[in-house]
Amino acid sequence: MSVEQVLSGLQRAWNAGDASAFAEHFGVVADFVDVVGRHQRGRAEIARQHRWIFDTLYRNSTVEFQLLDEREVAPGVVLAHTTSTLRVPAGPRAGETRSIQTVVVQDGSITAFHNTIRADFDEFARGGA
Repeated sequence: MSVEQVLSGLQRAWNAGDASAFAEHFGVVADFVDVVGRHQRGRAEIARQHRWIFDTLYRNSTVEFQLLDEREVAPGVVLAHTTSTLRVPAGPRAGETRSIQTVVVQDGSITAFHNTIRADFDEFARGGA
């Protein structure tokens, strides 16, 4: 599976609120660092954490991923950088959040995913997200 296919699958699963389908794109022992710096290890934990956010903070949210670049760093291992736009309709995270990700895909499954919220530095310095 290509990086674009993985991203497309992640996007479909997120927009359906399906944590199990989202996690299926990760390897069994994958590492996921979320936007608040929590480290999740393994597909089961990634599914559990996403089930919680899909049911609470990010209920009915949608995400769009875009591939920025990718390069093969070893046979069958691709390093990619992506961006995302998350739209949350209600609740404490309501609004639009833009993020950037570093993703490692090995043989069609994500082995590492690091997600970082993008913010204007002046806004960040004032305490904004």
